[in-house]
Amino acid sequence: MMNLNSPSDRYNPIADYRSLIRIEPQQLPEALRRLAPPVPPGRRARWVLTLVDIAFTDYYPANKEQGIDLELRLAFASSLLDFVEQELDVHDPVTITREYIKFARLVVQKGAREAPASFQVDAVAARLLDGIPCTREQALRAAGVRRGRYRRALEAGLSQGQEFDRAVSFEGGAELLAVIVLLAELPWFQEKVTAGDLAREVRAWLDIAPQLELGDDVEELLANRRRRRAGGL
Repeated sequence: MMNLNSPSDRYNPIADYRSLIRIEPQQLPEALRRLAPPVPPGRRARWVLTLVDIAFTDYYPANKEQGIDLELRLAFASSLLDFVEQELDVHDPVTITREYIKFARLVVQKGAREAPASFQVDAVAARLLDGIPCTREQALRAAGVRRGRYRRALEAGLSQGQEFDRAVSFEGGAELLAVIVLLAELPWFQEKVTAGDLAREVRAWLDIAPQLELGDDVEELLANRRRRRAGGL
């Protein structure tokens, strides 16, 4: 077992995982601070998320060791994600939300008898919706802007690259893409959420999801460009 009183001097996430998963939850944050590689917070977040991925994945030999069962792995992953959110600088909250989503799916798939509240279906659906960075009206307006910019850029014959990227970029574009990414995860929750208000909000977002895409006409323009490039025209 590693010495948890000093920072790790090498990158060995499996060894770190074996050491940390057996620590009492109330002692885990301090152990993570001591063991985390001495790198910028963003890279420390990636280190913690690697431990989260190990907890998620059945086939790691560490997860077959005596005393390490699914319930312990779930509790450990929940504590790790809480640590990332509270103490590390994560610039992409969608990444963390998707971690919660995959654990909610794991809980359902495995029929886990005990799971942290943060991994329950309703809690994760609420987190997903809370993470959407705009209203439905704002998303629909942004989608209209995006379609228009793509159409004009394609009709002007702009080639893929920096010129095209500049032509289609607009204020609010990154937020719209985050919405699209999150909504792609939402259908799984539709028949599983139990709270009535939450179910209604899920349906309301899914109802407008098709309207946030580029649309058939723009997709056809994109397909035409791909065909021209493939034909060397």
